[in-house]
Amino acid sequence: MKAKNFLVLLISMSLLSGCMQHTSVEENAIIQMAGYDKGENKRIRGTMLIPQYGSSESKSATSEVYLTANGDGVKEVEKEIQKQSSKPISIGKLSVTLYSKELAEGGISDIIDILSRDPRMSRNMYLGIVDGEAIDLIESQYPQEDTTYKQLEDLIKNNARFNFPMTNLHDFLYSYYAQGMDAFLPLITKKEANVELSGLAFFKGGTVVSTIPDSNVFTYKMLNENFKRGMQNIPYKDGTIMLDNIGSSVEYELKNGLGEPKFDIRVNIKAEVNEMVGVDREANPSLMKELEEVSVEFFETNANELIQMFKEKEIDPLGLGNFAKTRKRDFDLTKWKDNYSDLKVNVKVNVEITEYGIFS
Repeated sequence: MKAKNFLVLLISMSLLSGCMQHTSVEENAIIQMAGYDKGENKRIRGTMLIPQYGSSESKSATSEVYLTANGDGVKEVEKEIQKQSSKPISIGKLSVTLYSKELAEGGISDIIDILSRDPRMSRNMYLGIVDGEAIDLIESQYPQEDTTYKQLEDLIKNNARFNFPMTNLHDFLYSYYAQGMDAFLPLITKKEANVELSGLAFFKGGTVVSTIPDSNVFTYKMLNENFKRGMQNIPYKDGTIMLDNIGSSVEYELKNGLGEPKFDIRVNIKAEVNEMVGVDREANPSLMKELEEVSVEFFETNANELIQMFKEKEIDPLGLGNFAKTRKRDFDLTKWKDNYSDLKVNVKVNVEITEYGIFS
């Protein structure tokens, strides 16, 4: 009886495994990077990167093929791309998707809706806004040995360990759909033979409405999340100091009712000064105290300017509205938006420098 049951189980497993779809790099065109630009006549131009492998999936890609097509939407672009491919295209391993700033400034709500509903899309996929055209960034040759898609994937992933906040598809969709919160993505720029993260692009709904340079990204990240690592260059008299973050933490406190809400944002930073350029001072405790005060003034000024810009653009990438929603039963999103521009936010930064003393 046991042998019979085992045989039935074995046959069932064989039938189930036969129904599973297997994606082979030899039989399919595996798209691992896609970029979208503004096309003519309100259409979208999509470019897809397909690595070319050897006889085994375990081997490294030896080259890359780029296919470009125009369509009224991303699904039509995918259909037109398929017409150019001798193999069935597969987007299940798509690791990076880019949108030109021009396209995103015109609104990409329809594209975001498809991203959220397509079960083939990995929630770990990275997204980015290109300051320029996505096709130029994808089709360019770079000096690194990695393939283009791998270089872009590692670029975003690595910088999220330092100054830039994490922005994969899961994080983006959460911010996009949550009440009282707006999304953001890294801004990517091609400079000569290299590509770099040059800032952040902020959304209002599905439209990019503002950007900040990379020099302000650390300040945004310290307001938005707890993190370690990252560096910030701070002006000091006729020189500069480089602050190396050991650990930064942030706390929000909502005061008063929703009629006249007030936020206190407290940031605590522990850091080392690993370089001081043009500082004609002997390293001593009094200098360290002065550097802490200069750092506090720098961060508080930048933070207040960022928050003022958010209020002027009517965007909430810090999720203050979402924070209020979780703590006030009578939260009303419409009233919150109406009063957001008058929201009082007090930012208090504390900087503790634990080590210093490198001059140049």
